[in-house]
Amino acid sequence: MRATAFIVLPALALFVWAAPACTPASEPAAPPVAETATEDHEGHQMPAMDENMASSDAGDDGAAVITPDNHTFHTYPNKIEVVNLPLSEGGVWSATGIAPGDLFTVLDSKDDKLADGTPVHAVRFQTQASGNGSVVFERRATADPKEGVLEVRTVNFMIH
Repeated sequence: MRATAFIVLPALALFVWAAPACTPASEPAAPPVAETATEDHEGHQMPAMDENMASSDAGDDGAAVITPDNHTFHTYPNKIEVVNLPLSEGGVWSATGIAPGDLFTVLDSKDDKLADGTPVHAVRFQTQASGNGSVVFERRATADPKEGVLEVRTVNFMIH
């Protein structure tokens, strides 16, 4: 009888622990708890995405808006992300600082339009490995790197 209790009780406890919690309709659900597990991708330690970060990742996948300065893409390795830089004031955008270079690569860039017709310079990145990185973009009147910088935008990547 005791041997059966040692087998049944831990199994029952595991079932109760793993079963989804039911929340009465009158009480609001608790906010999601951040994940503490880490993923190791090619030597980089990054925390796994919690629900909020995963939502951010899904939200920026559409690339339907101009990417604001200091925007952070929450993403995964082996994924394509699109940075949309404004062209409304003209000029030429160039990536002048990519750090570190082993986390992502630039696939291509082109002048394009968003769904609402807003002109943008779209730059596609392929994420390579887990880690944090950033790209600094500079806008000049022409492609001459000796000209003065008209605008700077930094885009960050948190690759989980």
